[in-house]
Amino acid sequence: MKATAVVPVVADATTLAAASLTSERTLVLHEALVPLVPDGALVRGRSIVCAGVTATSVALALTTQAVQAGAWLAVVGVPWLGVEAAAELGVPLERLVRIDPDPIAGRRRGEVWAELMAAALDGFELIVTCVPSATGVALVRKVQQRMQARGAVVVTIGDTETWPGDVTIRAHRARWEGVADGHGCLRARRVELEASGRRVPRARRTELWLPGPGSAIEAVPAAPTELRPTG
Repeated sequence: MKATAVVPVVADATTLAAASLTSERTLVLHEALVPLVPDGALVRGRSIVCAGVTATSVALALTTQAVQAGAWLAVVGVPWLGVEAAAELGVPLERLVRIDPDPIAGRRRGEVWAELMAAALDGFELIVTCVPSATGVALVRKVQQRMQARGAVVVTIGDTETWPGDVTIRAHRARWEGVADGHGCLRARRVELEASGRRVPRARRTELWLPGPGSAIEAVPAAPTELRPTG
């Protein structure tokens, strides 16, 4: 792990996060995402996989409400995730800690990731991560067992085969609004999401503004049903 200012921050945040752990079964979820997830919340000891073109944004969106409510968020091994993007989606940066593995770990990337995840799971309720492709099945299972034992929620980005989650949320389409014929300003991004997996007997679908024209996360209102005259 990079020995910079991250180390003391992790130590302090881990202590505070451990003190904030409760016996509650779930963590709160933004209302626009409630229709996608069983129990309408983030269930402790379970994981969600985010895939598709906006996977990172969706992963952050899943955590926003819980962090605003007091949870601590650790981001493990996602070097492309920018704190500015997290802030724009509503994540309080004072409750976010980034833990980046050493990029020269090489073939040990999976082992280093597993070690960092084990440490993070001891103190954080909520973790966003990307599982290295070279990580062995045995290491992944150990991390999942620790997640269940600690009652944490893990949101992974990308590979659904390396880490099969309880729920998979895939973005099938994303399109920006506000630009036409080469001019204008990007105002909002409309994203179509589908949830599936072993905890979802039937696929669930919804549309979000991510970000929306008025705020970071907004539900797209359902189109009104046209009533035809009878008789």
